[in-house]
Amino acid sequence: MTEETIETQESQVAEQVVEQSTLSNVNVADFIAESKKYRQRAQNAEKKLDQLQKQMDVDRQKKMEDNEQFKELAEDLKKQLESKDQEIADLQPIIERANALETSTREKLLSDFPENEREDYADLPTPVLQKVHDKLINNKPAKTDSSLAGFSSVQSKPFTDMNRDDQRKNWKNVLAGYTKR
Repeated sequence: MTEETIETQESQVAEQVVEQSTLSNVNVADFIAESKKYRQRAQNAEKKLDQLQKQMDVDRQKKMEDNEQFKELAEDLKKQLESKDQEIADLQPIIERANALETSTREKLLSDFPENEREDYADLPTPVLQKVHDKLINNKPAKTDSSLAGFSSVQSKPFTDMNRDDQRKNWKNVLAGYTKR
């Protein structure tokens, strides 16, 4: 039952890593935080499982020693060692993909900064680097007044060159020009 739980959690982590590599436009920091939560939960469950298995192994070893079954004990320990080696080998590609994803993300974020500032930001953790990048690089344009533009007070033609309709339309501007003088 507990091994199934660990396998389920490991498969969920593996699925998350694959999904993260395909979704390039999604906020990487959110995925990293979620991944850390799942990893922490899985590590806690694995610690409890390991403690219980160790206790069971110690009890079984004591029982076998009492019955002088050293050969079976040695075979059992060898099987356990082989299974642990297999688990490590299975998890190694997942770790490599996660490291490659983080490295590519960091490189992409750092490439947006000017060359002279890259060294300053290179030491930051990836989630912090993502926040700094979003604040400095992905600036939103400042909001401007969305009201319609008014008429310009500058006349395009002299008053004497305008026809009657244009003179009537610009009469306020003409009077304003004379009052300013």
